[in-house]
Amino acid sequence: MARWRKKYGKESDQMKRNYHVKFLNEKDTVLVEQICAECEDYFKIEQGRTANSDDARAILTDLPEGKTRFDKFVMAILDEEESPIGLIDVVTDFPKKGEWIIGLLMLVPKARKAGMGRVLHQVIQDWAIDGGASSLRIGILEENEAAKGFWEHLGYQKQEEKMAQYGDKTHQVGVYTLQI
Repeated sequence: MARWRKKYGKESDQMKRNYHVKFLNEKDTVLVEQICAECEDYFKIEQGRTANSDDARAILTDLPEGKTRFDKFVMAILDEEESPIGLIDVVTDFPKKGEWIIGLLMLVPKARKAGMGRVLHQVIQDWAIDGGASSLRIGILEENEAAKGFWEHLGYQKQEEKMAQYGDKTHQVGVYTLQI
């Protein structure tokens, strides 16, 4: 516990005791749907609508070109009562060896602004370093101001901009990276 306190801060002690991670597979679509439904604000920004079962399935199964299911990890963050409070999607060595992409780090509204995102990011960063990564990457929708502020506060820097289509919406997406 002392190592955790030193690395993540005193306020994180309580959070560490109050959550755990469950690795997901295609059988967990209902759980992913539940988290997505609670995070409707994100899906309204991304797609202009609330999430549906196809979106949940896509989170679990969609892969970047050249990657396999063994390169992708989707995890639910559950509280002590097994209620979902977040979702993480990470793909290793994409788009290049040594760079891991965080496809999603999403927290339900009641879990936001309490330091949980920072703690989860540190866990991802430590895991990536242990796995041989030298950088992390994330795409941020230009209109998602809260997300931009969060990732920039963690030290991510914009490398490029791309256009992407999600649902019926076209977005300018900032590609941010962090050297670890």
